[in-house]
Amino acid sequence: MSAPTCSRRAVLAGALGLAACRREPPLPTLGAVPAFALRDQDSKPFGTDQLRGRVWAAAFMFTRCPTVCPRVTRFMRRVQLAAEKRPVSLTLVSISVDPENDTPSALHAYAQRFEANLGSWSFLTGDFTAIQRTSVEGFKLALDGRADSSAPDFGIVHGSHLVLVDRSMAIRGYYRTNDEQEIAHIVTDAARLVAG
Repeated sequence: MSAPTCSRRAVLAGALGLAACRREPPLPTLGAVPAFALRDQDSKPFGTDQLRGRVWAAAFMFTRCPTVCPRVTRFMRRVQLAAEKRPVSLTLVSISVDPENDTPSALHAYAQRFEANLGSWSFLTGDFTAIQRTSVEGFKLALDGRADSSAPDFGIVHGSHLVLVDRSMAIRGYYRTNDEQEIAHIVTDAARLVAG
């Protein structure tokens, strides 16, 4: 008698509650995050050395931002809550694009304002040139301008996507922070990377 076909195995597996033959394709590899070294909200060194080996997601923001940054940060808080509920081991990183103003203490206050769990979420600041290079060359997200309170959007233009990164610093997904459905998508994708 011939071996069961994949379709017959899938029916049997489904009846037994086991995995079927088909697997989801792996998440794409969309680039690599270059090495960076910044400081967190507690003034401790934080960068790729601390992130290697973790599944993490990052976004760029600044505390004086009058428009998109509060939305991005609220979105990330909802991602954090969803990951904790599943549970999925996902580290979050917010990188300031206004380091002249966003000192560690300013970032700590901002994190508290948005009820961030700092056990799995870090807010980073440091050298602007390094941050710009990380955003543009590493994450492939726009970053232009320096803080100017008299300019629209405080004079800074930056990307608003949340970027998912695997344990080896490969970018595996970009998620719109203006779409609530993306919360479930990024947590599910992070779970796949953690399990893989």
